[in-house]
Amino acid sequence: MFFGPSLASNRTFTTVADNQQTVQFPVFQGERVNCEDNTSLGEFTLAPIPPMKAGDAVLEVVFEVDVNGILKVTATEKTSGRSANITISNSVGKLSSGEIESMINDAEKFKNSDEAFSKKFEARQQLESYISRVEEIVSDPTMSLKLKRGTKDKIESALSDAMGQLEIEDSTSDDLKKKELALKRVVTKAMSTR
Repeated sequence: MFFGPSLASNRTFTTVADNQQTVQFPVFQGERVNCEDNTSLGEFTLAPIPPMKAGDAVLEVVFEVDVNGILKVTATEKTSGRSANITISNSVGKLSSGEIESMINDAEKFKNSDEAFSKKFEARQQLESYISRVEEIVSDPTMSLKLKRGTKDKIESALSDAMGQLEIEDSTSDDLKKKELALKRVVTKAMSTR
């Protein structure tokens, strides 16, 4: 009998909200970009983690599959060392070879829509992040005083437009990128004419 090493890979994630102290980690099996299109195997929670600004926490997630097909997913918050994990036996959520082949075929069939979904998701995240930074600038009393009269109103109007674009369900990645660019132009112009 041969007992080889387990297969492992890791990915790094972060928080999405300021002072977030809990992170849910859903675990999926499948080849599709959108998690909803894959098979849920379970989920676990990492908590409490130290409160930080959104994006500052470093959450390392390690995926290990042993020779028996048992999956162990462990998440660790790097500054505190706190970790949590889930172990999924090969019987839970195990797909037949036919189901796996079907999922691979679906992944190929839906490749273009998955790429569009991925681009839209990235554009949405970039726009949300930029909106957050601009909101910090506008709400900073020191910065507000430095802006010329009417400039703050222009920034707030562009902010409102960008936020409105986020609310439109069928926005494309191009729509989101255009709003981010428009907001950047207004902010850049406002900052250069102080």
